[in-house]
Amino acid sequence: MSEGADDQRAGDARHGGLSPDALRDRFAVAACQHDKGRLAACERLDILFDEGTLTALTTGDGLITAWGQIGGRAIFAFAQDVTDGQGIVTAQHGARIVELLERAAAAQTPAVGLYDSAGLAVEQGLAALAGQGAVLRALAARSGAAPHIALVFGDAIGPAAFAPAMADVTFMLARAAKVCVAGPAVLRAATGELATAEALGGASLHATTTGLVDRVFADEIEMVFAARSVVGWLAAERSAADGEPPLALHLDTLVPTDAAEPYDMRELVLAIADRGDWFELQPDHAGAMLCGLARIDGRSVGIVANQPLVAGGVIDRLGIAKANHLVTLCAAQGLPIVTLVDSPGLMPGVNEEAGGIVAAAAGLIAAYARADVPVISVATRRAIGPAWLLMAPRAGEGSVARGACFAWPSAEIGAIGAAAGARLLFGGGEDAGTREKVRDYAARIADPEHAVAAGVIDAVIRPAATRATIALALGRIDAQGSGRSLPHPAPQGAGQ
Repeated sequence: MSEGADDQRAGDARHGGLSPDALRDRFAVAACQHDKGRLAACERLDILFDEGTLTALTTGDGLITAWGQIGGRAIFAFAQDVTDGQGIVTAQHGARIVELLERAAAAQTPAVGLYDSAGLAVEQGLAALAGQGAVLRALAARSGAAPHIALVFGDAIGPAAFAPAMADVTFMLARAAKVCVAGPAVLRAATGELATAEALGGASLHATTTGLVDRVFADEIEMVFAARSVVGWLAAERSAADGEPPLALHLDTLVPTDAAEPYDMRELVLAIADRGDWFELQPDHAGAMLCGLARIDGRSVGIVANQPLVAGGVIDRLGIAKANHLVTLCAAQGLPIVTLVDSPGLMPGVNEEAGGIVAAAAGLIAAYARADVPVISVATRRAIGPAWLLMAPRAGEGSVARGACFAWPSAEIGAIGAAAGARLLFGGGEDAGTREKVRDYAARIADPEHAVAAGVIDAVIRPAATRATIALALGRIDAQGSGRSLPHPAPQGAGQ
């Protein structure tokens, strides 16, 4: 074979096996998309994978399937190509996605879907619909084996809307992406109702109201890079730690002395995360519950936390659904869960009850119970009644493989609030004896040491040592993971 032929073959390999003619077509398509301020499907894949690792498996007919590496980890991806027949989903299109998902499941590696399609191939009728159904079944079948990350660049309407909604992590492109069961024209024909595509399924709707989307991005490249980051966050392998975690002295004064005064729980999250870096999910939805991914001592963890800045940290059904999503994701990927507790309980009211808050709360308790991962809880202030059950689900179990539960000195842990409990037990009498009983009872319940004595807290720790305490607990889980009892830290926490 000639030297020129060798060069030709080497060049084809560097570009996923594409011929020079195919490359020229790719660059022409890219220029067309650039005129609209958009990227071509092939460019999105080039950015997604580590440089030089992209290998196209199939191309054409509105779909590219490929594999490559992200951070050195093998990843499979498919990209709907709106510049090729509008990315219309055909039966063949569906079969190729199913094949890719099966390969990803066999390799137990993530699959990334880049969605940008005008919809199903109407001329194929039921065949196209069956192809889309096969994709949805494949996504459901591999759920838990490896994550599906969905990036929605354009339309995902009608049957196409379900795949991004089934993803473990979903991103949408602001203004351009739409996910809905029917577009404006179909809606008007069916019901006479007038609505814009943005109102029916825009990124803002899903980011703030439905909770379907985990993050919204204004820039395509930023969104693809975020997907690369998520692949890293979801890796259960431990990365290099930063050494002995220092005391975060500002945490000692984070909780105000006035129990009614709020504070920002994100300060605690940033203080316990390696390098103060975490990836928050659904930041604009259900604000009283914070959820995201971080690393502590080099180990990826999920973080679920009450946010006292929003409604005092009260837990509503939207927050419960948000937490359930992250707990399920962490359980599937083998990631420990850290819960930070400061809530007076569940949101009361007719709307919440009618909306199914009891069933939602029971579902979250079940999700935690089924999660075969360590759960480490830290109560910073209020952990009352149902809030304690939801946010500290394994308190008192005493198994290193199951996790641990700690409290700050400011924590109040009880079936009901201390003052309410005292009134219930001793009445509202004004005589000196009753008042003294109320004060003594309230003081005892407000002191978290009573929870240690009751066996539901492992230790009361110094707030500044929270990161060190969690890191120590995770280290013991790694070292001992046999289910032996977790050694208690010193009463003032780690780092003392």
